[in-house]
Amino acid sequence: MIYPYNPSRHIFFPMKLYHNSVYNIILRYPYHWTKILGYDERYGSNDGFFQISAISSGGASIEQLASQEAFHQLNPYGSRPFILRSRIAGQEARFIFPSFDQPADMMRQAALIVRYPRPITISGETYDYFILWSDIDHIIFIARTLRFVSSNV
Repeated sequence: MIYPYNPSRHIFFPMKLYHNSVYNIILRYPYHWTKILGYDERYGSNDGFFQISAISSGGASIEQLASQEAFHQLNPYGSRPFILRSRIAGQEARFIFPSFDQPADMMRQAALIVRYPRPITISGETYDYFILWSDIDHIIFIARTLRFVSSNV
């Protein structure tokens, strides 16, 4: 089962702008969410969350990366996650939506993998994909606000 996205639930709530110059992105998220202690880049509240990171593909395609994330041996998205092709910020992307049997401790987590317009370097390592994790109620809305920005370096 895929949880349907209902845009009418997400249109009118106040948003904050999140800018991260390490990951070269900006996005918007619910105004009342705050940084969650114990995580590098995770924000949320009792009604949802988002977290970001980057992936070095090692030459793997976006399909392979999405499959590796979706079908990880610990089943973080349940036994039958759904991968959806998309384009976000003009870039090739894949959404990963959980199945009905996703473990409850995953807090209804979904994911989005997007190819960077140009690979980025973080602490000497090169990354060619961006990954966003969020609860299923917010991931599409947050994804629609995602923009890649140039590094100031």
